[in-house]
Amino acid sequence: MDQTRSLADQFEANQPHLRAVAFRILGSAEDADDALQEAWLRLSTTDADEIENLSGWLTTVVSRICLNMLRSRQRRPSASIDDSATVEQLFSPPAVTPEDQAILADSMGHALLIVLDRLNPAERISFVLHDMFSVSYEEIAWILGKSSEACRQLASRARRRVRIAEDPTSDPQRQRKVVDAFLAAARCGDFQLLLSFLSPDVELVADPVAIAMGAPAALVGPNDVAARFSGGAKAARTALLDGFAGLVWAQGGAPKVAFDFTVVAGKVTRIEMIADDDVLGEIHIEILRRSRTAR
Repeated sequence: MDQTRSLADQFEANQPHLRAVAFRILGSAEDADDALQEAWLRLSTTDADEIENLSGWLTTVVSRICLNMLRSRQRRPSASIDDSATVEQLFSPPAVTPEDQAILADSMGHALLIVLDRLNPAERISFVLHDMFSVSYEEIAWILGKSSEACRQLASRARRRVRIAEDPTSDPQRQRKVVDAFLAAARCGDFQLLLSFLSPDVELVADPVAIAMGAPAALVGPNDVAARFSGGAKAARTALLDGFAGLVWAQGGAPKVAFDFTVVAGKVTRIEMIADDDVLGEIHIEILRRSRTAR
């Protein structure tokens, strides 16, 4: 009984942190409370003597519970978070104190909730834990069952998608036109046309797997990036990567390398070559039919 009471006291002391983690991952105070209840059930049936760092253990458990809940949402679509009434409910659940509401409202606005809702579960976990709670990529890798480098890439993708969503010039249709035209210029070797699509500070970066396949680790500047693509990309196909236009090189119908484009104000600012299966597996890839400009 004393041990149970001690665990309950420790769990209670960690609740503000755990609720904040769960809320930022799930975007719902009600779901966050459900996650904490499940975490308590797991703790109450665990030998506490085997836990060296209770706070870290609870953060890991809550994060894994949230991950499962996010994946369940993907399989069972729920109501959109874009509805303003739904967003209001997120900040006024009966189980959350006024102090909790103030903290959560200050840290999570309507716009950020909408953006986070568009990230895949692994991206959302990596971004929230690392950028909002300074959890190391090594610890996130343990939670997700991926390499720390893959978690770093997932957080980086999430970070860029948050920035893109905040950019008033961001438009998926406009981005697709830029990527289609870029691919057409690359295939016909039109160097000057390629340059016209690239921002002055454009960079091409590759993950470790792509580097092992022969890609340069990084190229900076329009001339070097354009030279890399000019006359090439014959086997690349335009694809939607989580809804945004990019390129994919596939073998036997299976994507092997994805080229993730960041387009700002009609200019390509970054192209990331992704070949790590841990990252590719988390990206929803839809290979598109060739457009007229890409032929």
